[in-house]
Amino acid sequence: MLNRVCLADAQLANADLHLAFLLESNLQGANLMKACLERAILRNSNLRGSDLRYAKIDGADMFAADLSGADLRDASLASTFLMRADLRGADLSTAHGLTAGQIVEALGDHGTRLPQDVERPASWTTRGSR
Repeated sequence: MLNRVCLADAQLANADLHLAFLLESNLQGANLMKACLERAILRNSNLRGSDLRYAKIDGADMFAADLSGADLRDASLASTFLMRADLRGADLSTAHGLTAGQIVEALGDHGTRLPQDVERPASWTTRGSR
């Protein structure tokens, strides 16, 4: 249980945080490269600008999490709950397991990079590239 913890800019590469409760936590700018966040609870957490490359985030609850500007390239996002998550400017271009259904109710913009096989929701702006 790490609810409401401040780990802004923390060096958490390769950390094992699976099943961790990180509700309303501040992980802005944290290095979570290759971290295991499987089935972690990150509701309403701030992950703005975090490095989540190669992270395993399968089955995590990221309801209303701020992932704006985060780097999620090569992250595994199978069954991750992203409703109301802020994905504006995030790079998910090579994320694995991401589906259009996961992001239909997330926030995104022209700067959000999606995998080629994931359709951009109609509610997002359509300017720019995937």
